[in-house]
Amino acid sequence: MSAPDISAILVAGDEGPRIGISLHSLVDAATAARSAGLTVEATVVLAAATPGTRAALVEAEEHGVRVEALDATDPGAARNQAAAAAAGEHLAFLDGGAVWTQNWLVAAHALCAGGGARVIAHPEIHWFYEVGRELYFPPDQDDPGFDPAALRFGNCWDAQALAATAVYREVPFAELGADAEPGELDWHWSRATVEAGYRHRVVPETVNFRRRRPRTLR
Repeated sequence: MSAPDISAILVAGDEGPRIGISLHSLVDAATAARSAGLTVEATVVLAAATPGTRAALVEAEEHGVRVEALDATDPGAARNQAAAAAAGEHLAFLDGGAVWTQNWLVAAHALCAGGGARVIAHPEIHWFYEVGRELYFPPDQDDPGFDPAALRFGNCWDAQALAATAVYREVPFAELGADAEPGELDWHWSRATVEAGYRHRVVPETVNFRRRRPRTLR
Protein backbone atom coordinates (compact mmCIF):
# COMPACT_ATOMS: atom_id res chain seq x y z
CA MET A 1 0.00 0.00 0.00
CA SER A 2 1.34 3.43 -0.94
CA ALA A 3 1.89 6.11 1.68
CA PRO A 4 -0.89 8.67 2.24
CA ASP A 5 -0.34 12.03 0.59
CA ILE A 6 -0.77 13.86 3.90
CA SER A 7 -0.59 13.07 7.60
CA ALA A 8 -2.79 15.68 9.30
CA ILE A 9 -1.99 15.78 13.02
CA LEU A 10 -3.85 17.66 15.76
CA VAL A 11 -1.75 18.11 18.91
CA ALA A 12 -4.06 18.08 21.94
CA GLY A 13 -3.06 19.23 25.42
CA ASP A 14 -4.87 21.39 27.96
CA GLU A 15 -7.52 22.92 25.69
CA GLY A 16 -10.47 21.15 27.30
CA PRO A 17 -13.76 21.44 25.38
CA ARG A 18 -12.18 23.98 22.99
CA ILE A 19 -10.32 21.12 21.34
CA GLY A 20 -13.63 20.31 19.66
CA ILE A 21 -13.38 23.21 17.19
CA SER A 22 -9.92 22.06 16.18
CA LEU A 23 -11.10 18.49 15.70
CA HIS A 24 -13.93 19.63 13.42
CA SER A 25 -11.46 21.78 11.49
CA LEU A 26 -9.19 18.76 11.02
CA VAL A 27 -12.09 16.63 9.80
CA ASP A 28 -13.38 19.30 7.42
CA ALA A 29 -9.94 19.95 5.87
CA ALA A 30 -9.28 16.21 5.52
CA THR A 31 -12.66 15.71 3.87
CA ALA A 32 -11.95 18.52 1.39
CA ALA A 33 -8.54 17.02 0.60
CA ARG A 34 -10.03 13.58 -0.02
CA SER A 35 -12.65 15.13 -2.28
CA ALA A 36 -9.76 16.65 -4.25
CA GLY A 37 -8.25 13.20 -4.75
CA LEU A 38 -5.66 13.24 -1.96
CA THR A 39 -5.24 10.50 0.63
CA VAL A 40 -5.14 11.72 4.23
CA GLU A 41 -4.14 10.09 7.51
CA ALA A 42 -5.95 12.08 10.22
CA THR A 43 -4.66 11.72 13.77
CA VAL A 44 -5.03 13.37 17.17
CA VAL A 45 -2.01 12.97 19.43
CA LEU A 46 -2.49 13.41 23.17
CA ALA A 47 0.48 15.32 24.56
CA ALA A 48 -0.05 15.51 28.33
CA ALA A 49 -3.75 15.97 27.55
CA THR A 50 -6.03 16.89 30.45
CA PRO A 51 -9.11 14.82 31.33
CA GLY A 52 -11.32 17.56 29.88
CA THR A 53 -9.48 17.44 26.57
CA ARG A 54 -9.68 13.65 26.43
CA ALA A 55 -13.42 13.77 27.16
CA ALA A 56 -13.98 16.20 24.28
CA LEU A 57 -12.29 13.79 21.87
CA VAL A 58 -14.24 10.63 22.66
CA GLU A 59 -16.07 10.74 19.32
CA ALA A 60 -12.99 11.48 17.19
CA GLU A 61 -12.68 7.94 15.84
CA GLU A 62 -16.31 8.03 14.68
CA HIS A 63 -15.15 10.76 12.27
CA GLY A 64 -12.27 8.68 10.94
CA VAL A 65 -9.63 10.27 13.17
CA ARG A 66 -7.21 8.02 15.04
CA VAL A 67 -6.34 9.04 18.63
CA GLU A 68 -2.92 8.19 20.04
CA ALA A 69 -1.39 8.97 23.42
CA LEU A 70 2.26 10.06 23.46
CA ASP A 71 4.85 9.42 26.12
CA ALA A 72 6.35 12.88 25.69
CA THR A 73 5.17 15.87 27.69
CA ASP A 74 7.65 18.37 26.21
CA PRO A 75 5.97 20.14 23.23
CA GLY A 76 8.95 19.65 20.94
CA ALA A 77 9.41 16.00 21.87
CA ALA A 78 5.69 15.38 21.34
CA ARG A 79 5.83 16.75 17.80
CA ASN A 80 8.98 14.79 17.06
CA GLN A 81 7.31 11.56 18.20
CA ALA A 82 4.29 12.35 16.04
CA ALA A 83 6.47 13.08 13.01
CA ALA A 84 8.41 9.85 13.50
CA ALA A 85 5.17 7.85 13.45
CA ALA A 86 3.53 9.70 10.53
CA ALA A 87 2.95 7.58 7.43
CA GLY A 88 2.18 10.41 5.00
CA GLU A 89 4.55 11.88 2.43
CA HIS A 90 3.64 15.33 3.76
CA LEU A 91 2.79 16.35 7.31
CA ALA A 92 0.59 19.16 8.59
CA PHE A 93 0.42 20.07 12.28
CA LEU A 94 -2.63 21.70 13.83
CA ASP A 95 -2.30 23.06 17.37
CA GLY A 96 -5.07 22.54 19.89
CA GLY A 97 -7.39 25.56 19.90
CA ALA A 98 -6.45 26.53 16.34
CA VAL A 99 -8.56 26.24 13.18
CA TRP A 100 -7.61 25.74 9.53
CA THR A 101 -9.62 27.06 6.62
CA GLN A 102 -11.18 24.13 4.80
CA ASN A 103 -8.91 24.57 1.76
CA TRP A 104 -5.66 24.49 3.75
CA LEU A 105 -4.52 20.93 3.13
CA VAL A 106 -5.35 21.02 -0.58
CA ALA A 107 -3.73 24.40 -1.24
CA ALA A 108 -0.65 23.83 0.93
CA HIS A 109 -0.04 20.37 -0.56
CA ALA A 110 -0.26 21.83 -4.07
CA LEU A 111 2.35 24.47 -3.21
CA CYS A 112 4.75 21.94 -1.68
CA ALA A 113 4.23 19.35 -4.41
CA GLY A 114 4.91 21.94 -7.10
CA GLY A 115 7.70 23.80 -5.33
CA GLY A 116 10.05 20.96 -4.47
CA ALA A 117 10.87 19.00 -1.35
CA ARG A 118 12.52 21.94 0.42
CA VAL A 119 9.39 24.08 0.72
CA ILE A 120 7.51 24.69 3.99
CA ALA A 121 4.00 26.06 3.48
CA HIS A 122 2.33 28.66 5.72
CA PRO A 123 -1.12 30.29 5.63
CA GLU A 124 -1.42 33.74 4.12
CA ILE A 125 -3.02 35.13 7.28
CA HIS A 126 -2.91 34.30 10.98
CA TRP A 127 -6.04 35.59 12.72
CA PHE A 128 -5.68 35.83 16.51
CA TYR A 129 -9.04 35.91 18.21
CA GLU A 130 -8.81 35.40 21.99
CA VAL A 131 -8.19 39.03 23.00
CA GLY A 132 -9.76 41.27 20.39
CA ARG A 133 -8.80 40.63 16.78
CA GLU A 134 -5.35 40.80 15.31
CA LEU A 135 -4.09 39.79 11.88
CA TYR A 136 -0.56 38.76 10.99
CA PHE A 137 0.68 38.29 7.42
CA PRO A 138 3.78 36.07 7.41
CA PRO A 139 6.42 36.92 4.78
CA ASP A 140 7.19 34.70 1.80
CA GLN A 141 10.88 33.83 1.81
CA ASP A 142 10.95 34.03 -2.00
CA ASP A 143 9.90 37.68 -1.86
CA PRO A 144 12.91 39.74 -3.05
CA GLY A 145 12.39 42.15 -0.18
CA PHE A 146 12.69 39.49 2.53
CA ASP A 147 15.84 39.64 4.67
CA PRO A 148 16.63 36.44 6.65
CA ALA A 149 18.37 38.65 9.23
CA ALA A 150 14.89 39.49 10.51
CA LEU A 151 14.89 36.13 12.31
CA ARG A 152 17.51 37.48 14.72
CA PHE A 153 14.95 39.86 16.22
CA GLY A 154 11.74 37.85 16.07
CA ASN A 155 10.00 34.92 14.46
CA CYS A 156 8.40 35.18 11.03
CA TRP A 157 6.63 31.81 10.81
CA ASP A 158 4.53 29.55 12.95
CA ALA A 159 5.55 25.88 13.13
CA GLN A 160 1.93 24.99 12.40
CA ALA A 161 2.77 24.39 8.76
CA LEU A 162 2.69 21.75 6.01
CA ALA A 163 5.86 20.27 4.57
CA ALA A 164 7.31 16.98 3.44
CA THR A 165 7.45 14.65 6.43
CA ALA A 166 11.19 14.30 5.84
CA VAL A 167 11.60 17.98 6.77
CA TYR A 168 10.35 17.37 10.32
CA ARG A 169 12.65 14.38 10.67
CA GLU A 170 15.72 16.11 9.27
CA VAL A 171 15.14 19.25 11.38
CA PRO A 172 13.40 18.09 14.57
CA PHE A 173 11.84 20.47 17.05
CA ALA A 174 13.93 21.57 19.99
CA GLU A 175 13.02 20.22 23.41
CA LEU A 176 12.77 23.47 25.34
CA GLY A 177 10.71 22.24 28.28
CA ALA A 178 7.15 22.90 29.33
CA ASP A 179 8.06 26.32 30.76
CA ALA A 180 9.26 27.76 27.44
CA GLU A 181 7.52 30.96 26.32
CA PRO A 182 4.74 30.47 23.73
CA GLY A 183 6.30 30.80 20.29
CA GLU A 184 9.87 29.91 21.34
CA LEU A 185 9.51 26.46 19.78
CA ASP A 186 8.33 27.99 16.49
CA TRP A 187 11.12 30.58 16.44
CA HIS A 188 13.80 27.98 17.06
CA TRP A 189 12.42 25.74 14.30
CA SER A 190 12.16 28.65 11.85
CA ARG A 191 15.83 29.50 12.33
CA ALA A 192 16.92 25.86 12.13
CA THR A 193 15.02 25.18 8.91
CA VAL A 194 16.31 28.34 7.21
CA GLU A 195 19.86 27.39 8.20
CA ALA A 196 19.24 23.92 6.72
CA GLY A 197 18.27 25.46 3.38
CA TYR A 198 14.48 25.15 3.51
CA ARG A 199 12.23 27.87 2.05
CA HIS A 200 9.20 29.20 3.90
CA ARG A 201 6.42 30.00 1.42
CA VAL A 202 2.96 31.53 1.82
CA VAL A 203 -0.16 29.81 0.46
CA PRO A 204 -2.57 32.38 -1.04
CA GLU A 205 -6.17 32.53 0.20
CA THR A 206 -5.60 30.49 3.36
CA VAL A 207 -6.17 31.53 6.98
CA ASN A 208 -5.17 30.02 10.31
CA PHE A 209 -7.23 31.08 13.32
CA ARG A 210 -5.30 31.07 16.62
CA ARG A 211 -6.16 31.90 20.21
CA ARG A 212 -3.35 34.34 20.86
CA ARG A 213 -0.30 35.83 19.21
CA PRO A 214 3.06 34.68 20.69
CA ARG A 215 5.35 37.53 21.67
CA THR A 216 8.08 36.02 19.48
CA LEU A 217 6.05 36.47 16.28
CA ARG A 218 7.10 39.65 14.49
